[in-house]
Amino acid sequence: MLENIFAPFSDVGLLIVRVAMGIIFIVHGWPKLNPNGPMKGPAGFGGFLKQMGIPLPTFFGWVVALLETVGAALLILGLGTRILAVGFAIDMLVAIFVAKRRFMKGSFTAQQGASWEFDFALLGGALALLFTGAGKIALDLIVGL
Repeated sequence: MLENIFAPFSDVGLLIVRVAMGIIFIVHGWPKLNPNGPMKGPAGFGGFLKQMGIPLPTFFGWVVALLETVGAALLILGLGTRILAVGFAIDMLVAIFVAKRRFMKGSFTAQQGASWEFDFALLGGALALLFTGAGKIALDLIVGL
């Protein structure tokens, strides 16, 4: 019965996932892009990446900052969804395994300190969008992606 009610609106569900993930990534990406923010822009974020032993930290500081801002805006629009989903999945895998688990010694859940359940949820969302695509309420269909 619920299938009959909600199936025609499955593309609305994908839009909701894209918008929610896009907003979250923009909120987390803006401090990495803003030179006046707490992370001092891509150069400051690159310094954090260098501490964690990430190769080419300045380059990847820019890549992550742009992915989490410009890429997130494109995700909301549904433009390049599957390509962006791969980027976000890699971003979250690095956040989980390098930043949260290895560098910050975080557990899956934590009352204080770094935990990685939120990053894991974003990884799941990115993988879901990789396999489903943006849906019909997206620009991907218009440009043929």
